[in-house]
Amino acid sequence: MNLFGSAVVLAGGKSSRMGFDKALIKIQDKSMVEMVLGQLEGIFDDLIVVTNTPENYEHLNARIVTDILKGAGPLGGIHAGLKTAESRYVFLTACDMPFISIEYINYMKKIARTYLPDAVISEKGKWVEPFHSFYSRDIIPDIEINIKNNLYKIYDTLKQKCLVKVSEEKVREYSPDLRIFLNINNREDLKAFYSIRDRSD
Repeated sequence: MNLFGSAVVLAGGKSSRMGFDKALIKIQDKSMVEMVLGQLEGIFDDLIVVTNTPENYEHLNARIVTDILKGAGPLGGIHAGLKTAESRYVFLTACDMPFISIEYINYMKKIARTYLPDAVISEKGKWVEPFHSFYSRDIIPDIEINIKNNLYKIYDTLKQKCLVKVSEEKVREYSPDLRIFLNINNREDLKAFYSIRDRSD
């Protein structure tokens, strides 16, 4: 099994705060999930979209999978992505996080290759960011145990594992405004996305 190669995009949310499927928002003739995949396809050979509405994503240049363990929320999506991935380390992001840093991904790859941890995740203030991160398939059994015990937060799984946490200061070397963690949950977040994109053009 290759060390790297797979990337998982979670697209299984209900988008209740947005009022419609945010993954399918059209921006310059591309849906948001297509924007995310387009940035990843140059560095990952195995692209996976995890969704509970596969019929909406069959046109994408990616493997479409659904939750294996139902009703577990994002943790169930992470589990499905890891189970079907073709590499030991899997890059994980979400369909509503449109900014990808290839340079930061490559930096995290170097960390994973050096230390072979269970995950490489980023710090943001006092918290850790579960997305734009690398996870090892070795944590699959831990996820399955936690779901069985109704523990659905990814950090419930990670806190007992071998992690490398990248400090916010280091993350800002690659994403000074932390845009890689922008999560579009509502229309205000969508406005923020347009504002950042327009400043970057």
